[in-house]
Amino acid sequence: MPTAEEMTETVNAYLAAINAGDMPAVMELYSADAAVEDPAGTEPKRGPDILDFYTNAFSGGAKVALTGAIRLSARAAAFPFRAEITQADKSVLIVEVIDIFEFDETGKVQKMTAHFGPANITHRPA
Repeated sequence: MPTAEEMTETVNAYLAAINAGDMPAVMELYSADAAVEDPAGTEPKRGPDILDFYTNAFSGGAKVALTGAIRLSARAAAFPFRAEITQADKSVLIVEVIDIFEFDETGKVQKMTAHFGPANITHRPA
C-alpha cells in the first residue's frame, strides 16, 4: 500500500510531467491496467488510449498548478489544480479541476477521475 508521502510525490510528479510536456513520464505513474475518466463519468480510457488522451489534451502545451492542498485517504489522493492550455489561436483555455487518483498496492495510479464541468472552464483571448 502506498504511503502518504508516496501518493503526494506521485501527484507532484504528475503535475511536473504535464508542465514539462513529458507524456511518457505521466504514463509511468499509471498501472498497466489503469483507467482514466476525464471528465468523470465519461467512458474510461485504458492502455494506449490514455497516452493518446494526454498527448491530445496537452499538445498545445499546458501549465498546471495546485490551487489547494492535496487530500489523502488510505489509497487515494484528491487535488485541486488549474490547467491553462494554449489553443491554436493563442487564446488560453483555463480549467479548474479536482483530480482523484486511486492507487494500487504497488503505488501506481489504478484509476484517475477528473472532476469539472462547464462552470469550471473559462477562456482568455489571445
